[in-house]
Amino acid sequence: MNRCDWATKSPALLYYHDSQWGKPVTDPQDLFAALCLEIFQAGLSWDTVLKYRLGLETALLNFDYQQLAQCNEVNVDEWMHDDRVIRNRTKLEAVIHNAKIVANLEKSLTDLVWQPVNYTPIDHHLNKSVAELDYTEFVKPFVSNFKQLGFIRVGDKTMYSFLQAVGVVNDHIESCSFR
Repeated sequence: MNRCDWATKSPALLYYHDSQWGKPVTDPQDLFAALCLEIFQAGLSWDTVLKYRLGLETALLNFDYQQLAQCNEVNVDEWMHDDRVIRNRTKLEAVIHNAKIVANLEKSLTDLVWQPVNYTPIDHHLNKSVAELDYTEFVKPFVSNFKQLGFIRVGDKTMYSFLQAVGVVNDHIESCSFR
């Protein structure tokens, strides 16, 4: 069975690649959870995020944006002492901040994510890896839309990784059995 090269570096990455990465996600709650994980990933390996994933989900109310929108600095202070989570205050505050944005969106997070591609995944037909792709022009409208709404910690790289994770773009290499 062929896989994207990055997926074979650990059992956790293999499972994530085979069962989740790049599969289209349209549920707003699941989209928000994926965005949160990408925010936590910034500056870390994806393997590290997967190591903390269950703890993050448990401590952060399963990334339920309605519940997280009610959280505040007291919650952040508690999480900063919780070994189950990635203890980065800025990232934790971003999750709460972005939850408040999602909870008050006029249109759904699903529309925000999928409307720019007409609700159809974009296939980049990669032969090696995403490193061969210049995604900056593609991702700019997404980043701009999110930032105009007030989202934070959604730069080009985080946004593109998010779009890959939730299947907006299919960046499995051509030879990957999970395309």
